[in-house]
Amino acid sequence: MKYLIFLDIDGTVLSHGGVHPRTMAAMADAIAAGHIVMLNTGRARGNIPTSFLESLPLSGLVAGLGAYIRLGDTMLYSRALSDEELALTMRVADEYDVTMVGEGEDTCFDYHGTWYSPKGQEVASLEELHERFPGMRVTKVGYRHPLGDEATAKLSEKFTVYNHPDYAELVPHGHSKATAMQFLQEHFGIDRAHVIAMGDSLNDVEMLQAAGVAVVMGNGHPDVKPLADMITPAAHEGGVGYAIEKLVLEKE
Repeated sequence: MKYLIFLDIDGTVLSHGGVHPRTMAAMADAIAAGHIVMLNTGRARGNIPTSFLESLPLSGLVAGLGAYIRLGDTMLYSRALSDEELALTMRVADEYDVTMVGEGEDTCFDYHGTWYSPKGQEVASLEELHERFPGMRVTKVGYRHPLGDEATAKLSEKFTVYNHPDYAELVPHGHSKATAMQFLQEHFGIDRAHVIAMGDSLNDVEMLQAAGVAVVMGNGHPDVKPLADMITPAAHEGGVGYAIEKLVLEKE
């Protein structure tokens, strides 16, 4: 039976700016053996360098907290924010004086200040966004600081809001790393017992809970480790590779 393997990026596959050779080798070996290896990240596609994706042995990509699902070169699902939804996120940025980033399928833009979009990609209005980036499909929004209860409540009419210690991110209701896993599980006809998820942080909780086998990195957040069926070595020690070897390749 083939396994469906979901991997977070930061702190899981990627650590200290690189990917451990053991992790690279195990991902490639799993795909060669007929298993499916997917990145499952909160980053939108436009916030993941193409060179990084092309350097990895992958079956596909889940990005933007489940709002973007690609298998090879085939787009299986994509949910972009409407103008009404984007306008709401911009109003919150203005009203609560917080810089916002709109993460799209191809690139990102900053609003109400500058954050991590490419230099010069700050816009001052929804109209300017459409003028400068026609057809841009925004799949996720982030805020530079956590949001208070009032701002969160306003956004929660249309979005699921994740407030982290240093920032906030949101995605339209009905989307998460876990919903994308369910989508692909049904697409491939793979039972939950053969779904493996690996992560390290609080925004991986839903993904880990949705998996048949939850793997938490040795460098993982203390509050996440109790969810683990297996705790693997840290990302910089090739923990993903170790887990794939033990859970998948040694069963071949």
